[in-house]
Amino acid sequence: MPGIAATSPKETRKARERIDVRLRPDQKTSIERAAGIKGLSVTDFIIQNAVENATRTIREYETWTLERADAELFFTTLLQPPAPGPRLMRSAERYKERYLHGE
Repeated sequence: MPGIAATSPKETRKARERIDVRLRPDQKTSIERAAGIKGLSVTDFIIQNAVENATRTIREYETWTLERADAELFFTTLLQPPAPGPRLMRSAERYKERYLHGE
């Protein structure tokens, strides 16, 4: 059929990346033992734990955590914002004069 290119089996496989690590013998022994306990290959055990840890690390980095007093102050400020100061009021007036004068 015109316009349809055949793909080789190699092209249809999902791309994979590789990471090589060096471990101390005791680290390797612990990982092998833990993988065996979980019934996983060493590779699957390492991938599973690395991905879980990466996901948790990213979530912790992207999430704000406030102590109770700080959280209460934040929400109080959202619900009852302070009045605008004189500089903000002057800026608002300049904006209205420049951009909303014709309305």
